[in-house]
Amino acid sequence: MSMSFEIGQVYNRREDLHGHYGGQEQGGISTPADHPLIFLFTGASGSEYGYEDEFRPDGTFWYTGEGQVGDMSMDRGNRAIRDHAADGRELHLFEAVGNGEVRYVGKASYLTHHWEERRDANDNLRRAIVFELAVDPRSEESSDVAEPNAEYVTRRRLQNRSLEELRQLALQRASPSASASERRIVVRQRSQAIRAYVMKRASGVCEGCAKEAPFVTSQGRPYLEAHHVSRVSDGGPDHPRWVIALCPSCHRRVHHGQNGEEYNARLTKSLGEMESNEDA
Repeated sequence: MSMSFEIGQVYNRREDLHGHYGGQEQGGISTPADHPLIFLFTGASGSEYGYEDEFRPDGTFWYTGEGQVGDMSMDRGNRAIRDHAADGRELHLFEAVGNGEVRYVGKASYLTHHWEERRDANDNLRRAIVFELAVDPRSEESSDVAEPNAEYVTRRRLQNRSLEELRQLALQRASPSASASERRIVVRQRSQAIRAYVMKRASGVCEGCAKEAPFVTSQGRPYLEAHHVSRVSDGGPDHPRWVIALCPSCHRRVHHGQNGEEYNARLTKSLGEMESNEDA
């Protein structure tokens, strides 16, 4: 049974998640006994225990395993993440936003994992498990989009594609039967396509202040920066609904302005209106 959560929606962890599905109410990995799913929680507070979760440049999400003190081991919640596909369980990623509330980031799938040397809760070095996940940036209600193969993506430059072609590439999803390496390729292609899509959608005009890009790059393209309006640790799942093209001034206003959060909320609303027109 597939669970349905809305991307970007804020939920009360105790009432909306554990109250309905069960599972451990504390910690970053929750494994409800009576439902085929696993909840993953990430947030800034985990840094004190050596947890450094983040979206990587290739579009994958690196998630630190459980265990606050000493070397981590591949058991309990960690093993559940690794074996979720074989066990028929879904991974759902949430970001803590405070006061017991969490924002839904998306449905995830395990690609692989590696070990890193990290500090634990006692500030001692230990071996930590870092899971590399693919996060699907679409809601369960989204219709499937045919996936172009890797040769098709690399044969022609993304900049030469139409807006609709780029949008389809940005929404592509790997087949459930695909290997970890094949899924990683899809994640990387999607990450590249979304940036090309957003820049083409903007047509050289900042989608924040509506002014033309401040300059043209050495490649002859208007310079704008991609910003995720809903991000985890300043990175986030790539989807046309959550990425906007901004001039450097507007981008810095979001991150460093006195009313940055308020401005980001306005951008989120504006972006939602733009993309709802695309879906119409």
